Amino acid sequence: MGVLTVTIRPGRRTEIQNMPFEGNGRGYTILGDMFGASRQGQVDYFPSSRSWSVSRPHANAVILGLAARYDRLKVVQHGGVEKCVEACWKIGLPGNAWLCECACAGRNHGSAQPFKVTVGGSGPGGQLSVQARAPHEFYVG
Repeated sequence: MGVLTVTIRPGRRTEIQNMPFEGNGRGYTILGDMFGASRQGQVDYFPSSRSWSVSRPHANAVILGLAARYDRLKVVQHGGVEKCVEACWKIGLPGNAWLCECACAGRNHGSAQPFKVTVGGSGPGGQLSVQARAPHEFYVG
């Protein structure tokens, strides 16, 4: 069994992997008690992947509850978009990346390489390039 992990994705249910087995049906009670679940569908179990999910609004209560019950858990949070403007990647010089004011914070400054997707734009910085932000991983407990 791996590390107890909670995965959060925007607009989706919060997933829990590697929760210790504590008896048939016990997981529903353990998770439901963390946020006062009163309806079916707030806690689901998927036997094929041996994972749990809870409705997204309850992520905070579940994370704090799991950390208190099992001492430590890994949280993987997905979401967000990184942005960079044409003036940064085309015009900026690598030696003065700290002057960059776009959302890449100088990472692409003078690279001549936009992010994966370039979208139209005629703003003051030129075109805009975007890519999904890498997941943020941290431990609680």
